[in-house]
Amino acid sequence: MNRELVENILTVLKTSTDKNVVIKGLVKLRTDVVKDRDGIVLFRLAGGVPPMVRFLNKPHEKILEVALSVLGNCCTDEESCKEALHCKVAFPLTTILKSIPNPVIQCRACRLLGNLAKGFSSQLLTAHCPAIAQAVCQIIKETSDVNTRLMAFRACRFLLPSQQFAQHFLAANGFITTLRILTAVMKTDHPATAQDELLNAKGDNIVVVGLKNSQHREKYFEEVARNLEGVRSDIFDHEMLKNQPRALGDYSMPEERAALDLAGEIFKCLLVLAELSIGPSAWKALNSSGCTFAPITFFITEENPQRGMALKIISNFSKQWDAFHMLSSADSVVAACELLVAQNMTRPLTESEKRHCIHIICMLSPDACNRSKIRRSGALRKLIAMVRDSQSNTEKSQILYLLNNFQYDNMSMDLMLREGLVPVIIGELNTFLTSDDEYHKKKREEKQQSSKKRKLPKEESRETKNKLIKVQDKAFLIDCESPSSSPRSYNAPSSPCSSRSMSPVGNNLFKSEEDASDDETYSPVCSDEEDDEEPMPAEINNEIMPLNVVTVDNPNFPINHNSTADNSEIMRLLDIASQINETIEDNMLDKEEDDEQSQDVLYQKLPELGNMPRSTLDHLENLLFRVTLLVNKRGELGKSETMNTLIKAINVFGANNNFASSLTNILQESQFFAQVIRSGIAHQLYQLTKSEEVNKDGLGFLVTLTCVGESNYGKAELARFLRSDDEDAQKRAAITVAYIIRSQRLLYQFLNDGNALSLLLQIILNAKSDEFTAEAADALTAMARYTLGISVPRINEAERVNERYEEFVNNETEPLHSDCDMRFVVHMNNSKSEAVKEDKPVATVDEVERVVEFNKELLCNTSEVFNTMLNSDFRERNEGEIHLRTCSVSGLRYFLNLIVRRSKNLKYNIPCKENYNAILEAFEMARVYIITEMETFLQQMLVGLLDDTNCLNVLEWSLRNYHAELTETVINYYLCSSLTTEAKVKLFHTADYSEFSTEWFQMIIDTILTRCRNGFEWK
Repeated sequence: MNRELVENILTVLKTSTDKNVVIKGLVKLRTDVVKDRDGIVLFRLAGGVPPMVRFLNKPHEKILEVALSVLGNCCTDEESCKEALHCKVAFPLTTILKSIPNPVIQCRACRLLGNLAKGFSSQLLTAHCPAIAQAVCQIIKETSDVNTRLMAFRACRFLLPSQQFAQHFLAANGFITTLRILTAVMKTDHPATAQDELLNAKGDNIVVVGLKNSQHREKYFEEVARNLEGVRSDIFDHEMLKNQPRALGDYSMPEERAALDLAGEIFKCLLVLAELSIGPSAWKALNSSGCTFAPITFFITEENPQRGMALKIISNFSKQWDAFHMLSSADSVVAACELLVAQNMTRPLTESEKRHCIHIICMLSPDACNRSKIRRSGALRKLIAMVRDSQSNTEKSQILYLLNNFQYDNMSMDLMLREGLVPVIIGELNTFLTSDDEYHKKKREEKQQSSKKRKLPKEESRETKNKLIKVQDKAFLIDCESPSSSPRSYNAPSSPCSSRSMSPVGNNLFKSEEDASDDETYSPVCSDEEDDEEPMPAEINNEIMPLNVVTVDNPNFPINHNSTADNSEIMRLLDIASQINETIEDNMLDKEEDDEQSQDVLYQKLPELGNMPRSTLDHLENLLFRVTLLVNKRGELGKSETMNTLIKAINVFGANNNFASSLTNILQESQFFAQVIRSGIAHQLYQLTKSEEVNKDGLGFLVTLTCVGESNYGKAELARFLRSDDEDAQKRAAITVAYIIRSQRLLYQFLNDGNALSLLLQIILNAKSDEFTAEAADALTAMARYTLGISVPRINEAERVNERYEEFVNNETEPLHSDCDMRFVVHMNNSKSEAVKEDKPVATVDEVERVVEFNKELLCNTSEVFNTMLNSDFRERNEGEIHLRTCSVSGLRYFLNLIVRRSKNLKYNIPCKENYNAILEAFEMARVYIITEMETFLQQMLVGLLDDTNCLNVLEWSLRNYHAELTETVINYYLCSSLTTEAKVKLFHTADYSEFSTEWFQMIIDTILTRCRNGFEWK
């Protein structure tokens, strides 16, 4: 048909007053013109849209019927929609929807509404949103025509992404009506059973004993058992609450094509509804109406090809806490668990389906009843295996969040521990600590920042710091209250008989009181990796209509910037074009295209639930902490991998977290003490004391081991290892003794009678260094400093900072005094260089004399010894010179420099650190010539500047000159100096090969054993 003929028909329609003519013309246009895309364009270009809009105001049902059909087809074209909206089609269309009960007209009006809403919902709803929502909901509720309902649901599907329409739709009970119709379509009628007749029977003569609320005896007993499960789950879980399959017989797939199509459209509508933020009032009305999600969970089975869409709907609804009760009552968690644990499936779960199953279980796991269902389904085993094998960080985060909800269920914890929970946690934690990929680096940095923000509780006293059980602080005691977890009873006290009394919702382990007002939102299932999700195609993304009118202002609603009116085919069986049994075909042009396939909606940010962990690292931290609190601890906790990983975590994140508490709980268990000895954990703990940030915590861990080691069991274990034939075990025990034993009597017994001290020194002095060498050196240092209280009396730190000494510059060409009338002659032995270089015996030795001039009067005024030498009948007086054979020129010049400064009342100076020997020589001369004040200063400098390069020289000098105080100081320096481990070992080896090695070795042993015998005060 050409354009001229169409224009002629339109002219007739505009001018004719005969209704029959108008109807025939409209039918002609519908059947011959707007039957395909080209005809629609031709009709629009001929100006056919405005007349059709005007016909909607005609009070004639047949005219309205055909006009709606023509406009319905036309509005499959975008330009025709724009033109119709420009002609204000919304007003007559709304009037028709509200006032005309004819099902055919209602069907075609809803079809036209859906076509308009598909691309222009905002313009359509600008002025008529409340009326349209109420009218459509009324049609859905009251009509009995399947096709009319189908078109009404289709229109709702396109309109619901509008927040304005969604509010009015929910206010008109559209959600309730939708679920009721779906239930009616899928419900299977069964004849009444004997039990049903018993429950429905009425009469006073029926005596029912032990029932509650007219429940059947078995049902009542099962409810009682479930309530008692939280108290004695070890009995009721296995003996009485057997896991039973879901009752799927109440629902079935519709057999009629029209009902099948209707069910498909309802599912599409529910998918859009699931992506909306539905307020608590709507959920409350839904709960009180008796509606159920059971028809949706019916599709979540192994063989059902539509399970993916049903999983997506339930998964999206589970993001809203107010849907918790309805999802739980529909056995959603059981359905998801059954799919997750199913084996040998003909059609295995896709990644998307598996993710939805995990998400459903995650969001419903806060309830104790749901957790018991999860446990009995076998899903816990599967979930732990998935954490172990999964490569997806998001999936691991979801599962770890889920497992955290089981922290108060002893049966579940025991089951998870048997399935290898501890190795899984430690493996994941070790990955976070060592991996260099961007994801793990980012999470480490976030955890470090959160650890820095945390505030430690104030220490009440010194005794508090040294308490054995560090985890029993205020936060821990409050946390053990285990408040109710059900979302509907967050603020209500929990009953000890309730199955929810063991639920972990609010706890104070992760946020101190100062942080309680933190408004940061957290998604327990997706916060770790938003980038893991599948990207949404551009053509779908272009149709997105964000729902941000209410959700932006209300933090209780999840915010989703990727929600879309998902126009996918819910099932292949339902993906059939609707065939309306009418004279005029309406649906040939507005069938959804195959490119509108369902795409996964990215996980939404959810409000934080109580003070639950916020990230994967927090999940690992809390879960491991809860494992260490169990009465029956698994052997995996005592493995060196576990403890080393925890120490590594403390090094990275500090000790203001539950990693430190977990380690304390492990260390204080005597059953793990033998493993602590064998693995050398004490050495790793001592390394913490070398860090300024965790120094006190490292000491606290060693104190915890002290309590175990000094107990009867610990003493027996240490003695057993020291007497064993295994050399490695002996070495480990000796090192552990040095680190942790604080008792004077006990330490002496182990060091002397148990030969631990000799073992330590043998390990250090062994010519071939091994893994024990560094440990033994550090252990000896720790024992000397913290147990025996050995220290070097160095110059006060504040005094050293405040007092700065001038540096003595040894310029031999510059005279030390302006009036020099005597001299010192320094005799130096100089071996021939050639003999030295060739390592040949020195045949001749030349004695070199060096002269240093000075003032006689100044010397005599300084020391009485000089005065006697230079003014009495001695050779020095007669020759006017003093001969020195044990001193160098630099040492002499530094000594004389001090005399000059003393005479001028100047502050003493010191030579550079490399010329330490000059201080030692000056000290020797100050003793010989009895200059007490100078001797005291130089001794302080000797001790203050003592290091690994000069302590052997000082030791040898003090032994030759019988200086007991300096000898003791140097021996103490060997024992307690804070050198690096390598430097300490080298220092010991150098002393062992020195001239006085025997004396040095014996003095080391005597010093330690004497301290043990005489007692000490550990600081």
